[in-house]
Amino acid sequence: MELHRIELKNFRQFENESISFARGTETGVTVVHGSNGSGKTTLLNAFTWLLYHTVDFDTKAEQLLTEGVIAEAEVGEELPVVVRLEFKHEDVQYIAERKAIYEKQSDSDLDGDLQDVEVSLKYKENGKWDERGNPENTLDQIMPERLSGLFFFDGEDIEELAGIENQQQIQASIQNIMGLTILERATRHLGAVADRFEDEVEQHASDELAELIEKKRKIEEEIESLGRDQDDTQRAIDRIEVEIGDIEQKLERLDESAALQERRSEYRKKQSELKDEVTEVNQRIKQELNNRGYIPLAMPLIKETAEQLDEMRQDGVIPSDLTNSYIDSLLEVNQCICGRQLDPGSEPHQRVKAMKGEAVSEGVEQSAIRVVGNLNQISEMETDYYNEIDDCIQRRSELEAEIETLSEKIDEIGSELEKMDQTTESGESVTELENKRKEKEREKGELHNELGKIEERINNLEEQLESTSDKIAEKKDERQEALVAKRRQYAAESVKVELEQAFDKLKNKVRRLSNKKIQETFSRIASKNMEARITEDFELRIQQGVNESQRQVNKSTGERQIASLAFIGSLVDIARERYESDNDSEYFTGGIYPLVMDSPFGALDKSHRRKVGRVIPELANQVIVFATDSQWEGPVEEEMRKKVGKQYWLDFNEGDGEDNYPRTVIKTEQTNMGEEK
Repeated sequence: MELHRIELKNFRQFENESISFARGTETGVTVVHGSNGSGKTTLLNAFTWLLYHTVDFDTKAEQLLTEGVIAEAEVGEELPVVVRLEFKHEDVQYIAERKAIYEKQSDSDLDGDLQDVEVSLKYKENGKWDERGNPENTLDQIMPERLSGLFFFDGEDIEELAGIENQQQIQASIQNIMGLTILERATRHLGAVADRFEDEVEQHASDELAELIEKKRKIEEEIESLGRDQDDTQRAIDRIEVEIGDIEQKLERLDESAALQERRSEYRKKQSELKDEVTEVNQRIKQELNNRGYIPLAMPLIKETAEQLDEMRQDGVIPSDLTNSYIDSLLEVNQCICGRQLDPGSEPHQRVKAMKGEAVSEGVEQSAIRVVGNLNQISEMETDYYNEIDDCIQRRSELEAEIETLSEKIDEIGSELEKMDQTTESGESVTELENKRKEKEREKGELHNELGKIEERINNLEEQLESTSDKIAEKKDERQEALVAKRRQYAAESVKVELEQAFDKLKNKVRRLSNKKIQETFSRIASKNMEARITEDFELRIQQGVNESQRQVNKSTGERQIASLAFIGSLVDIARERYESDNDSEYFTGGIYPLVMDSPFGALDKSHRRKVGRVIPELANQVIVFATDSQWEGPVEEEMRKKVGKQYWLDFNEGDGEDNYPRTVIKTEQTNMGEEK
């Protein structure tokens, strides 16, 4: 999709304005300059209103009609709100238009009453213009609404992708750009189908089977409810961790508290390393228990057996040679030397009887002596086992003591910080920040306890669910209808499992591809030794260090914004590569998409603005940027000016609310615009 021109008529403060967009790989950037409140966000919403009939305004979201136009209209007069977009897609020219008709209801009415909304889409073929019969469906195919958040976004909110509660959004974005939502919908549909067949089974089943099915459903519902609680609790923990990180970053920036905060971070890092070592020690203990844990349990029996054998040998019960007469004596009393019954005709009886007449290479007495002798070797194994366990326990105790010592040092730092009076620019003192941090840590601890209880409850319910499902599967039911429904249910569930496995495999393949792209993009923007990556849980994380020494770092707003920009740019690049590739895609063929960005530089310092300004023109073939003068001037302009094909300035007059109403005029030359707020 290549944007050519947008026209706005009576859309918010734009009475009759238009913008023609720059095109081409060398100068494909269009910059729209404007102060805060001048209409940059309105322009962004003009795209989404035209394409998807949705807007996202902070104030007066329901008001689309230009205030001055409706104020000057007569009561009963109908007024149009129109957004018109000219663009090209796959070498076909299009003109899309959405028009809403409002009627003025009274002299004081400045909103109007919506009368009608219509959408049209014309396309040019063989030199002639024709009209699409289903314009909204065609527009959604060209620029899917599920992808709109990636290509039309507000830079002030974009850092949320790399902030808290982002896993679902990251995962959804990857699935959308690669067309994986088709598989996800199919999986959900199969689940619904299986549920319908289960309803049929219950309807025709016996009372006992019906009760089992009802029990299974209640367990599933409870697991689903607890799963939501689990997600909510984890998101709350993530949110608090970000808040704690923000507080600690403030402490790091204050001269009085910086050294203490840095030392606390070092202690925490060391604590984390020690806790990892404790985990390794516990694994060693577990491995020893699995491999040699039987030894202490078996030793009493081994000793008792050896003592009995030795006693029997000394008393002559065990002869030096295994003679036929001795075997006959055992068969006569129907009891083996080990005490086992030798009932005539039984397998043990036949085995002992078969020994008659065989040459015996070693006397039973010698075998008994050898068994007793091996006791010493087994005792050595027992000693080694106990020594290894004792060493592990001692090492664990030492590590836990070190961890406790570090905790005390961390607490001491907290106490020192609580006595400091230096304040931030916002007026918060070190004492207030530290108290707030401690309260957040307390809240986090409570949430972790709650999360543990939820996870334990889910595990118990999953065991009950497995047991109940097994009983349902084993249950015999004579009614033909129930049997047929049950077979269909199992078939749907089996296909669903196979599809889920295929979906997970493909999803992770796409995640790895996205991860690679994001690392490449982020490395060109971020500081040295910093890297962004998508975890297996679909979290967009920033890490510091290289190879095995990598660690997750607290992300400032600027870092989150950079990571989010890298993520979106990477997905646009993936879509472009898939579109230009000769390989047929099973789900999604990709596409050439523009990026429309409102204030992408707001939270960045000069150094990062320069790097972002260098990378943004490379994120897509066509980029439209809305920016204030303070965001644009300096490093951003220096990096982007050669890529800029067109520039516009928003000349905003906020009006006085009487005879003069808010209005923005789009100009191609810089004028004395209102100061930024």
